[in-house]
Order: sequence, then structure tokens, then C-alpha cells
Amino acid sequence: MPNESSKLTKTPLQVDLLHFYDEFVELHDDCSFMCEAFASLAAEEGHLLDASTAMGASHFCYGIKRRMQVLKKDLKQIHKKASAQVEA
Repeated sequence: MPNESSKLTKTPLQVDLLHFYDEFVELHDDCSFMCEAFASLAAEEGHLLDASTAMGASHFCYGIKRRMQVLKKDLKQIHKKASAQVEA
């Protein structure tokens, strides 16, 4: 059975996953900002996009944000599984 101090030590896999998760969260935030900005521009009056293109761009941005949220949740679950396996 591992002692208390070994539970606090992270394995290389855990460290890699944590770094990857941090980078992914940063990318997620950047994508969310970009999608919001692009959707806002597409919805403005007097823009160069026709209504169907603006609607498509808005739906596409929503889809990207939703997919990033799902991937973020999945990555967090993978990290939890890796941590549980190391502690077992």
C-alpha cells in the first residue's frame, strides 16, 4: 500500500496530462473568445455577409464551442482515470 508521501508525487503521465489539460483549457478559452467575436461580427447590421452565411457562421461557432466543452470534459475524466490508476 502506498504511503502518504507517494500519493502526493505525480507520475510523468499525470504531469503530462496536467500540462496538456492546461494548454487545452487555454485553447478552449481562445476559441470561445474567437467564436463569440466572429458570431457578433456576423450578426452586425451592414456587414458583408448575407443572412444565410451569417446564420451558418453563427451555428458553426456554436458547434465549435460545444465540441470544445465536450473535449474538455473528456480530458478531465481521462486525467482522473490516470490518477486513480496510479494511486491504486
